[in-house]
Amino acid sequence: MLPLQAQQSDFKTIDFTRADQIATAHKGEELYNLPILVFGLTRNLNTEVEKFRSIYYWVCHNIKGEYNLMQENLRMRKKLQYEIEERINWEQNFKKLVLDKLRSDKETLCTGYAILIQQMAQLAGLECKIINGYGRLNRIKMDNIGLPNHSWNAIKLNGKWYLCDATWSSGLTDVSSYLFEFDYDDSYFLMEPIEFAKNHRPIEATWALITQPQTSELGGVPTKLD
Repeated sequence: MLPLQAQQSDFKTIDFTRADQIATAHKGEELYNLPILVFGLTRNLNTEVEKFRSIYYWVCHNIKGEYNLMQENLRMRKKLQYEIEERINWEQNFKKLVLDKLRSDKETLCTGYAILIQQMAQLAGLECKIINGYGRLNRIKMDNIGLPNHSWNAIKLNGKWYLCDATWSSGLTDVSSYLFEFDYDDSYFLMEPIEFAKNHRPIEATWALITQPQTSELGGVPTKLD
C-alpha cells in the first residue's frame, strides 16, 4: 500500500535555498561521472528532501529538451503502434540513442530526464521509480492520446512517495524556432497528487497516489512538449 497525498507542503519548514545554491554552483558539469557529480550535489546536505532537491534543481537547469528526438519518438511510436515486436525493438535502440545524446550533449526527452533523475537519486541513496503514462499536450484529452507518451518520477522521502516531472519543470520548446528555453517551473517538484493528475495519468493507476480516480475533463494546461 502506497502512502497517499504526499506533497511539497509536507516540507514547508525546509528551506531549499542551500540545496539550490549548491546545484547552481555545479552548473555546466558533465554527466560522464555521475557518482562524483551526485556526491558534490548532496554531501553538504542533511535531509533526504534537500539532497533530492539539489539533484532535481541541477537536472532542470542543465538538461535541455531536444525537439527532434521528441518528434522522432512520436512519429515512430505512431507508425509502429500496431506492430508490437517491431516497436519494442525500435524502442530499445532508441533508448540507447537517447542516453548517448543525454551524456554527450545534455539534451534529451522525457525518458532521459526520468532515467537521469532515477540514477542520480539512487546514487544518493534514495529510492526512485520511473513512471510511464500519459501527459496531456495542449487541450487534448488524455483519453484521446493513444499510446503512452510521457515519463516522470516517483521519489521516496521519509518513507512516503512523491511525484515530480523534471521534463516539465525544466522549460519549454519554442515551436517557432524549435529551440529549447530553460524556464524552471517549481510547481512540478513534489506536486500535490490531485493537481498532478490533471495532466498526468500513469499506466499503473496506483502511482497516481490518490484514492479517487481523476477525470481527464479538467481545464486546459499550458503547452508542454514531451
